[in-house]
Amino acid sequence: MKSKSPVISFIIPNWNHKQLLSECIASIYETVGNLSNEIIVIDNGSTDGSYEYVKECYPEVILIQNKVNLGFARAINQGVGESKGDYIFLLNNDVRLLEGSAELLVRFLEKGHDAGAVAPALYYPDGRFQVSCRRFPSPVSILLEFFGIEKIGRFRKWKLNIYEHVEGVVMQPMASAILIRRECWEAVGFMDESLPIFFNDVDWCYRFYKNTDFKIYFYPEAKAIHHHGASVSRMRTRKRLEFICSLVKFQLKHFPVANISLFYLLLLHLFNHVYAWSSCNHYVDSF
Repeated sequence: MKSKSPVISFIIPNWNHKQLLSECIASIYETVGNLSNEIIVIDNGSTDGSYEYVKECYPEVILIQNKVNLGFARAINQGVGESKGDYIFLLNNDVRLLEGSAELLVRFLEKGHDAGAVAPALYYPDGRFQVSCRRFPSPVSILLEFFGIEKIGRFRKWKLNIYEHVEGVVMQPMASAILIRRECWEAVGFMDESLPIFFNDVDWCYRFYKNTDFKIYFYPEAKAIHHHGASVSRMRTRKRLEFICSLVKFQLKHFPVANISLFYLLLLHLFNHVYAWSSCNHYVDSF
């Protein structure tokens, strides 16, 4: 029988990925150990029978059904709004947890006095390590990333390289799989729904460091398989536009306009090139 106050709440947005969603839910039960938990699935207008499948095969799962696809950020906010756990686990529907990862992450937060959130190491289905942590995308770091320059003076490119993915503090892991203390979520607030697909997790982590004294950790002892962009890959042209618009919105929100005017013009000039770049395993949220 479930506890009335679960230790951990799993929040899973879904859009037309019944099989991956089923694997994701099954992996939770395999890795959560004895921790009391609740699973909340937010279905964003799926037409592949996802909602009906979960309702029949996993009747204990809390289901939220949207008639249309409201985006990743809105779905996450809906799910967290219904949750009761001490810890909130944001989980993409294309993630499969491995080797007791859920329990390992909870124990990590329980032991770390300054740890407000923690992310596992992600791997592609073929076993390759997946780069999943980044610095915040300042105009300079974005340009260094685009031109493949590791660092210039004190400035470093946006994405951490594979050798920088070691246990410790990180600025911004992807929200594909991240466990968060509820008190931190409440201090930071909901995801920004004006960033429905891309950069909503970047924005949330940026506000996390502004509004709390906690830190976000990368903990590679916990592992998960991530198909990476299973849903968003279907967007095609819309994906290109959403990526650019969300990047510009993030810059306008968090950096002085004077510092990004030139950067904004450069983005417009390099629009087609940035699409090719953004499709190479950068920011792709499943929603």
